[in-house]
Amino acid sequence: MPSSPTATEQRTFRPADILIAAVVFFPLIACGCHSAGEVLRIDPARHIGPATFRASGFLHAVSVSAPPQELVEPLKPRLFRASVDHVGLLDGPGIYERVTALGARVQVDLSSCHGCPENGPCPGDHGDWTAWDRAVDHLIHARKQKGYSVQWDIWNEPNLKEFWPRSHEHYLELWARTVRRIRSADPGTEIVGPSLFGYDRQWLQRFLVWAQAEGVLPDILSWHEFDDPRGIPARIAELRAFLRASGMPPRPISLNEITGPEHQTRPGPTVAYFWAMEEAGVDSAARSCWEDEEKGVSGCGTDSLDGILVPSTKKPRSVWWVYRRYADLTGVLVHVEPGESLCGIAAVDAGKKQIGLLIGHDGPRPTDAGLQFINLDRVGFLSDRVQVTVERIPDMGWKPLQEPEVVHQSVRTLLGHEMTIRVPNIGPHDAFFVRLSALP
Repeated sequence: MPSSPTATEQRTFRPADILIAAVVFFPLIACGCHSAGEVLRIDPARHIGPATFRASGFLHAVSVSAPPQELVEPLKPRLFRASVDHVGLLDGPGIYERVTALGARVQVDLSSCHGCPENGPCPGDHGDWTAWDRAVDHLIHARKQKGYSVQWDIWNEPNLKEFWPRSHEHYLELWARTVRRIRSADPGTEIVGPSLFGYDRQWLQRFLVWAQAEGVLPDILSWHEFDDPRGIPARIAELRAFLRASGMPPRPISLNEITGPEHQTRPGPTVAYFWAMEEAGVDSAARSCWEDEEKGVSGCGTDSLDGILVPSTKKPRSVWWVYRRYADLTGVLVHVEPGESLCGIAAVDAGKKQIGLLIGHDGPRPTDAGLQFINLDRVGFLSDRVQVTVERIPDMGWKPLQEPEVVHQSVRTLLGHEMTIRVPNIGPHDAFFVRLSALP
């Protein structure tokens, strides 16, 4: 579980601690070194694609009226995954109108309409599918009547006994039956799955081969990632290679639960998850929720945006500010070469005449960073005068953070096409936001 703030987290920076130099050469290195510092190379001329905030999604995060909209809208959420009653497909009010007005898509967890406790009943027990079929038909009818546009997520984490205490063959029957029923009655609605707990390569590959043979492949592939965010791009690349080798058409990937319990309040690892989503080019991702600091209180169902707000007070934690600064990366995403324990996401916004960089640290010890911006002459809107602002988002654990700390702000003269910003003694789980802005 995240620890409380340490002495490392109480550091202050003197203006001289951050040194800005123009036309400073840093050799490109494969790995950083904690003693000598790490280098991140940011190339604003190497475009990746438009900033779409693909990692800004949530699970069981809001209600119809809470938290306040001013704490939700600035994060530019793009996905909400929720139960059928939470969405509003049953009799009571739901969040659909609120979240879609923000531009977010909605995934509906169909398993929430039935459940499957260890002692039953589960869909199809004793060969009886009546209750499940009736529930699916009712939800399809409700979706059409309300005019909602959703994605059907058939079952949550079927590779865990906690959520699917029946045989694998029974699950496959559930999947095939439900996919065919939806595609017959609601052919325009996308189907998401299998929403596994973790990336279980063997389970997933066997499922996909079977689903292809049965004609019941999901429209959007999904699973959950709770640790090792830096390994996510490789796992996704492996799966895409498997699809190609198996003759399956490519399809979007939704990591519809990310962030493990040990990472839930830590800014640096949160940036690593964001970096992984962008690096891998997933279609969408949703933050998971876990038990909070107070016993019996959860980030799920407390209208706390999955714990990035303090559940009782709705005050932002450090991680809320990471989501906020991620939403500030507007325009076009550009390439960032990661270090050993530092990674970053950067964007160039020609309309705002600025470059933004969000970096996160997830290492056991503090490190120094050299942020090397290259090819600045190719940006098009920077003159010889550049305003540099550096903010620190400290790891405050469970405590709220009123706002990031501005640790450096200056106007610098750009003498060439490169600029290096040195940031010393970055805490093990801290994040930083750097902005370069054009001046007249």
